[in-house]
Amino acid sequence: MLNKKKKIIFTSVILVLIGVLFTFSYQIIYHNFSHANIQDINNDTDKNKDEDKEIKTYKASLIATGDGLIHSNVYRAAYNSATQTYDFSDMLTFTKDKIKDYDIKYYNQETVFDEDSPLSNYPRFNTPSAFGENMLDIGFNLVSLATNHSMDKGASGAKNSAKWWHQQKDILATGMATSEEERNTFPIMEANGITYTMLSYTYGTNGIPVPKDEPYLVNLFDEEQVLKDIQSVRDKVDVLIVAMHWGTEYKQEATAKQREQAKFLADNGVDIVLGTHSHCIEPWERIGNTVVFYSFGNFISGQNHPDNTAYVRKVSSFGMFATMDIIKTVDPNTNTTTITVENIGADINYNYKYYNEEKKRNDYVVIPFSKMNESYLKDYKSLYQEFSDVLTKYDDSIKIEELPI
Repeated sequence: MLNKKKKIIFTSVILVLIGVLFTFSYQIIYHNFSHANIQDINNDTDKNKDEDKEIKTYKASLIATGDGLIHSNVYRAAYNSATQTYDFSDMLTFTKDKIKDYDIKYYNQETVFDEDSPLSNYPRFNTPSAFGENMLDIGFNLVSLATNHSMDKGASGAKNSAKWWHQQKDILATGMATSEEERNTFPIMEANGITYTMLSYTYGTNGIPVPKDEPYLVNLFDEEQVLKDIQSVRDKVDVLIVAMHWGTEYKQEATAKQREQAKFLADNGVDIVLGTHSHCIEPWERIGNTVVFYSFGNFISGQNHPDNTAYVRKVSSFGMFATMDIIKTVDPNTNTTTITVENIGADINYNYKYYNEEKKRNDYVVIPFSKMNESYLKDYKSLYQEFSDVLTKYDDSIKIEELPI
């Protein structure tokens, strides 16, 4: 009996020891397994956090040029008597290739398209809308309309021109409007993940008044209104561009007023200022983070008339293409988005006038200096240096395309 009791006690002790050992082992195994899984989960979480915090960069390229100033000798050269239509595409042969790889492509439309009025020359221009069609066909998608010639055909001409532009698709044309609502609507465009818009202003309209009851027809520069416009759109876009028609004709330097207005725009958050009106190249500069081109000169014109002075014929025959990259950096670590304008470049262009044997009349073609040779312009090398010096007077950090070898 005693032996049997001892056996029962011994068996109970063994079972207790086995239970203790099992519990201890389970805790060790569970602890190690759980710790490993928690580590894996933590590692995955850290990895996800790292992925979430990846800095993202976006880039959009921009090319800009100057005045589409269509004198009668230019549109006559584009006329096809057989079809009674206008075609400027041959004049833009080199330009098409020049701009094709850029995302945002800007020019200034100096003259109006009023299809209810006869075509006309200086001092009150009216241009075939075919010129606009040809410019859009080769890729231009950002157009400034506010110029000193916006009222050349009166209120009806301004409305007709604005209406034509605002009917075009996939472009942004600003500076003229057909209503107050249209004038105060700021379309937002997008290129490669970067949103942008453009405001456009002119210093005046050659003494032809904008009707007081229709001030929306043309955007006249007024600091109070400009500030209001900027505040309406600044927080809605990554990049704010302003086109300025300003300065003094044929003066190859910015006026004190231009530089004052440029600083006003820079101080109020404008990223890029694109200047026109002087019909000649003016310098560029940075004001803080704002890139300012004071004047691109003429893109195309018939201004090289024998009645003009030799100086006017020379400087008005040249313009430029400006190029730049807009960089958007999104940093989720600091919850910030920054915009920088980098890789500022330029290519001078020449408005080449020549006798077209096939048409038996004078003709025009825009030639970038990167495509230049002596058959177009014998002294192009010295002129390249002259206009390069003008462009870099305030800031020489721009890369001007070199002449062909």
